Amino acid sequence: MFLSDTHTHSRFSFDGSDTAAAMEKSAKDHGLSALALTEHCDFYHFGRCPHYARKEEDCQQEMFRLKQGEKDLLFLYGVELGQPHHNLEEARALLRRHPYDMVIGSVHTLADGRDIYYTPYPDKDACREVLDIYFEDLENLLKFGDFDTLGHLDYPLRVMEGPWEEPTLAEYKERVAPILQKLAQMGKALEINAKGCREWFHRPGPEEWILRQFREYGGTMITMGSDAHSVENVGNGIPQACALAQKAGFEKVTVFQNRNPRQFDIV
Repeated sequence: MFLSDTHTHSRFSFDGSDTAAAMEKSAKDHGLSALALTEHCDFYHFGRCPHYARKEEDCQQEMFRLKQGEKDLLFLYGVELGQPHHNLEEARALLRRHPYDMVIGSVHTLADGRDIYYTPYPDKDACREVLDIYFEDLENLLKFGDFDTLGHLDYPLRVMEGPWEEPTLAEYKERVAPILQKLAQMGKALEINAKGCREWFHRPGPEEWILRQFREYGGTMITMGSDAHSVENVGNGIPQACALAQKAGFEKVTVFQNRNPRQFDIV
């Protein structure tokens, strides 16, 4: 089985716990075939993530050093762009400065400035309000376009336990469909994010019906990530992600090297 974890964070991310070298060692210890360190760089009207801005050059030097190391692991230099459409100039400048292997596009903060993770969700109305804005942000992320895979499509559900009885986007099928269709038309990948295995989901996401619909629209590429922020979670949930991909009809997993897709048989 080709086990790739292409969504992870080290101390170069504001919320990472361990060094990049320790994350690489953990990937080898867990028998992974490929690892991408995709440090957080979120964008706001005032600029980019201050933590990443301070660590940017050190991060690049360390990634280059690790890429030149042992060849028993495909090590990839990545970045997770959070809502780059909120500051197009800064986002495009960052991508010009760095020879990333892989770029994840995602949304953590809404257009109105609210951080999805820290917003209170007392009832379903609060959940629906955030999801409505979230899907608008995803549509604007697609218009930005300069990313390789769409990260954690179901991200808001992570923090909606309580008012949301089960982690599903079933009532948002009409909002999800055009996003999947556009993603497929653009030739982008869709991520299966395994962090849900460690949260109230108890499974990877997005749901099987979303993956199937993406494939029906012509989507051919999926990536897989544990969303690990520490060494103990590197590779966590990736076998379950592989099983979900196969159940949805995908036979290959994609990693990006020099921003070019490489596909491998899942088994």
